[in-house]
Formats: sequence, C-alpha cells, structure tokens
Amino acid sequence: MPIKESWSPLDHAAPVVSSEVHVKSAQAHYREHLGPVYDWSLGDFEQASARAEAQLLAAGLGPGGGALAVDLGCGSGRQSVPLLRLGYRVLAIDTCSVLLQALKARALGLPLRTVEEDLRGFRRHAAEPAAAIVCMGDVLIHLESREHVRTLLGDAARSLAPDGKLILGFRDLTSIPSRFVLVRSDDARILTCVLDEEGQFVVVNDILHERHETGWTMSVSSYRKLRLSPEEARADAVSAGLEVTSSPAATASTLTSSGPRRSLR
Repeated sequence: MPIKESWSPLDHAAPVVSSEVHVKSAQAHYREHLGPVYDWSLGDFEQASARAEAQLLAAGLGPGGGALAVDLGCGSGRQSVPLLRLGYRVLAIDTCSVLLQALKARALGLPLRTVEEDLRGFRRHAAEPAAAIVCMGDVLIHLESREHVRTLLGDAARSLAPDGKLILGFRDLTSIPSRFVLVRSDDARILTCVLDEEGQFVVVNDILHERHETGWTMSVSSYRKLRLSPEEARADAVSAGLEVTSSPAATASTLTSSGPRRSLR
C-alpha cells in the first residue's frame, strides 16, 4: 500500500517520511494509488479525448467503418472514446479495474469490449486482424525491458491487417528537463510527480495530497518507466517488420507504423 501520513494545518511541522518508498510494478501502482485519481488527473475528459482524437487523425487514422481497433493500456478511455467516435469496434485492454469501469460508463451502447489483463496478452482476445492498434500515454514505457517492447511490437505486427496502423505515443525520458512536475491541483487534491534516474529506468514518485475534514493526508507510491528514445522505438518497429511512416518530434513522441512489410508468424 502507499505510504500515508496526515497532519492538521495547526501542526507546527509536517511529519517526515523516513522509510524508503518501495518501487512497485506499474500494475500495482495504478491499482493501489494512481487509478482512483487518474481520471481526475487528466482534467476535463472531453478536452483530453479531443486532443487524443487530433493525434489519431494526424497519425493518418481515418473512419473506422466498423473495423477492429485495439487500445493497449486504455485507461479510462482517452483514446478508446475517440476510436469509437471514429466508427471502430474497440477492444480495450488494461489491468486497472477502476479505469475500465470509467471507460465502460462512457461507452454505453457503443461497440466496446473491455478486458482486464496485462497488455502483452492482447492477442488472446483479438479474434481478427486489427485495422488499428494504439498504445499511447506512456503505456509502452510501462514495460519492464527493451526486450518486452520488441516482443509487443512483434505481436502487434502479427495482429495488424495488411493496411493497418500501429500508433505509439510516449515521452522520451532519456533526458529529464525537470525532476518535479505538478500534475494537477485543486481545492481538494494536489498530485505532484518527482522523477529519479535509475540506469535504463526513471523512477516515478507520485505524491498525492488530499484534503479531508480533519486536515490533509499525503500518500506516496513509486514505479518505473523505461527510458526509450524515439529512435530506439523506430528501430524495434522496423525489426518487427513494420514500416514506420512518421516520427514527428514532440515532447510526447508519436510513431506511426504501417505493416507488416513481411509476413510474421
């Protein structure tokens, strides 16, 4: 569980957390700490999903026409909802039940199927080639190693229709401009992120302050993100048999791959 402390505004000083914070898996971090406030951390959902839709369109994704799209690490639907609006049937994969419930509430009556599972197992649930596979919002760098990235890209290549698209979006953490990031704050909550470099990873420390009747509480939880450059992701996609059609330079790197160039089995 996340480390928690509480204090009253009248206290002379806030308590100091002296023990080290245990670094969790991404799945445990979301289940135990970030998942319940993740939707809130995005801000206005309609604005967030509109930005995601613009990214999908810029990557060359057109109307779905009822074809299958797979959203890997779908969260509460920032990409899934635009995919549904574009006319795709969506298979949405995530390990956080809280976020899947939020997505299902947003997609009532729409052709959505949710699966609570590690994204690496998505092929068990895709019964037909996909017109689009999206893996955005840093989900790719939640994987534990570069080898896991290569495996996922290979599985995506095998699962795409011949003219299908794989769209990847993630932040390049090979360099960190600032260790301290204020994610969002309001009168009841403050979410701050502190980044620590650790070899091929960055340790993400999410610090959540919440106001209650008796004062503020603080909870802290940490997990790792893989340091993956756009050039490395491009090379891995090409090795998987995918043709990378764009790699625009941006804070959140986006790679669009069409493929496969060759049959992978």
